[in-house]
Amino acid sequence: MKIEWIEDFLALIDAGTFSQAAELRHVTQPAFSRRIRQLEDWLGVELIDRSSTRLTLTAHAQTYEAPLRDWLARLYAMRGRMRADAMHGPLAILTTQHTLTVSYLPRLLQYLHDRAPEARLQVRSSDRSDCIQNFQQGQADLLLCSELEGTTLFTSGEGVRRVPLGTEHLIPVCVADRLGNPVFDLENDTHLPLIGYEAGSFLGSVLATPYQLNLQRCYDVELVCETSFTIGIRELTLAGLGISWLPHSLIRADLEAGRLASLQARLGGPRLVVACYCQSGDGNGVSPIDVLWRLINDSPPRA
Repeated sequence: MKIEWIEDFLALIDAGTFSQAAELRHVTQPAFSRRIRQLEDWLGVELIDRSSTRLTLTAHAQTYEAPLRDWLARLYAMRGRMRADAMHGPLAILTTQHTLTVSYLPRLLQYLHDRAPEARLQVRSSDRSDCIQNFQQGQADLLLCSELEGTTLFTSGEGVRRVPLGTEHLIPVCVADRLGNPVFDLENDTHLPLIGYEAGSFLGSVLATPYQLNLQRCYDVELVCETSFTIGIRELTLAGLGISWLPHSLIRADLEAGRLASLQARLGGPRLVVACYCQSGDGNGVSPIDVLWRLINDSPPRA
């Protein structure tokens, strides 16, 4: 099997006709058709319904088109990483949750780049649970995540090293009026719209009790949106659709500009710790992981 056969098949789907696909692939149409046949022979299934006058994919082709595209993309990405490693040396991988990618990671990356521009680092942003799983499975060297104050993801006996990088408050906020006051009157309003986090998410579990529970006890709460996408919650809050708890570092400028008003005094909010984990090792080497870990333990920007 040749990789170009997969590329031919995907080009055929995108082009819509054999003639246009052959032109895109810079081969004659008969040669292109033979390569599609060779792919079908290797797979042992037909991909094209040749009884139709128009290009029609078989059920097998429709089912496996997306996996083939994903496989090809991952193959070329792996080739790119291998070439980069050969040319520039090994690469350290840091995985972090989406919220920290926006709020804290830019400052940390700038700090690391200023002090060790030669240390190659790749960031992979994902849901917090996926980040933890990737780190545990050895698919990432460093894990940057939020923890509820007083708890830690891993202990020193679990083969990882940890350094706290600062604290982060989850602040209850809503859009502000022209005078900078909350548009929702917590003294007199009985109905309050809530923009919440998914129940199974980390922030959803952190806020469920006592913060949102207390809100539900005191008010008629309407859940207008539930998502784990923190940036989306911020945008919905700025649009005036409800009350939400957001990381202070993410909304600092909004509070200072008077776009959002804090409800912290009335509703409260948890304190989180931003921590970085590293797979265990002696930490005395010259690999990118060791260099970056020493810097993270030195004087990084505070969360």
